[in-house]
Amino acid sequence: MLAIAVTGPVGSGKSTLLGAIAAEEAARGRRVDGFVAVAGRRGGVGAGAGAETYTLRWAATGEEVPFATRGAGAPGRRYAFDTAGVARVVAWAAGLASQPVADLVVLDEFGAAEARGEGLAPAGAGVLAAAPASLAVAVREGLLADAEAWLGRPFDVVVDAGATGAGDRLREACLARDDWTRVGLFGAGAGGIEFTVGSALHTARVPMRGLGLATTQSVVLSFAGDGLGRRVRVAGVAFVAAGLKALSPSGSRLRPMLAITMQGVLFALGTRIVGWNRAGLFVGGALVGTWAATQGILMQYLLVGQDLFRGYEAVAGWTAARGMGLPALATVVALWALFYALTAGSITAWAWRRTSVAARVERALGRAGAVSVGGPDRTWRGAAAGALRDLARPAFWVPVAVLAAILLAAGSPAERAAWIGLRAFAVGLVLFALARRLDPRRAGAWLRRRGRWGPALAMDRALGPVDGRQ
Repeated sequence: MLAIAVTGPVGSGKSTLLGAIAAEEAARGRRVDGFVAVAGRRGGVGAGAGAETYTLRWAATGEEVPFATRGAGAPGRRYAFDTAGVARVVAWAAGLASQPVADLVVLDEFGAAEARGEGLAPAGAGVLAAAPASLAVAVREGLLADAEAWLGRPFDVVVDAGATGAGDRLREACLARDDWTRVGLFGAGAGGIEFTVGSALHTARVPMRGLGLATTQSVVLSFAGDGLGRRVRVAGVAFVAAGLKALSPSGSRLRPMLAITMQGVLFALGTRIVGWNRAGLFVGGALVGTWAATQGILMQYLLVGQDLFRGYEAVAGWTAARGMGLPALATVVALWALFYALTAGSITAWAWRRTSVAARVERALGRAGAVSVGGPDRTWRGAAAGALRDLARPAFWVPVAVLAAILLAAGSPAERAAWIGLRAFAVGLVLFALARRLDPRRAGAWLRRRGRWGPALAMDRALGPVDGRQ
């Protein structure tokens, strides 16, 4: 949930801003609920003292109900609350969770009475349980900390009602919310494909599986980006999908996580430079394919270092001595990457604007909701044990063993072969343990603490929040 506070003193325009954003969201076809306070006559009560009466106008219907009257309260209280009006608000809040999820709920306002637990405060539990996509609350000046205590967490966006451009900030926050919600939706889909179909393909060692998965992700990214206001955010789809892969119940985690993340960044970069058009989608897909083709080599280089090139040179020398020369390693890699790039780029460009397919994919993802997967290893000891299990996979050691055998056959000392194995074990242990300790379920709270509410919203949309509250 995106939590927005509109702050300011009495008469600063908080209610006007909330009413305007509610109307704009409704005009965009968004589901809007909640209410804004309509002030009665203010004359004769002193500047900043509030109006003589307040009614609540419901955003969805325009209906108004009495709420508070000045000077009729108990000693020490400025206002008396209309019993029927308060009961109506509490009943509405209690039933909100049974209604379709609202895109925006507006509440006006959190004041001194609410800080004491009176007024609208009892409705808070029902509203928070309903977890609307966005909650915008008018907060009286000086009561932000009390409102955050009522909310249970800090507000993501705080807008000063009296500041220049306050309405634009509210509008931008709602547009960004739509983008990041979409990112989470498609990130869940891309991640779901990876830790189900991807895990199965990797386990079965299906040839060209990297190209197939990379191309699929590129197509999903093109579908996701078509509906974004700021298309560079499409890279977030890959980060969410990589987070899901970290919770994969089977198969390798590290390499797919790196592949998904980098492919998303490269796709966003390519479309950003060339543009969101068929040429840009081809370039973005081609970059995705290029990374899929070269990542394996880069990973092996990380594990064994320069010995990777020494091994290829040894094989090239052995074949040359028998009249069967091999091309340079750079040539082999370039041709392989070109094949991947052309394939992924062409399919992505072809799939773009297949609106019927994209619409079906989006509807299916919307019905699926948050992805339910297992959790990460809880301790470093558990992560290390899991990393050792990852290291026990034959697929990890086969290329290392082949390289060591080649170097031994070429005359390298046994210490060199032993060092290759030791380095691969140490680097693999660290990387696999880090991958197993990664807990994307906690990413939302971590991102919010750093002011990155958009990616946090996307991760919550894909995984569901840790404590059950959006």
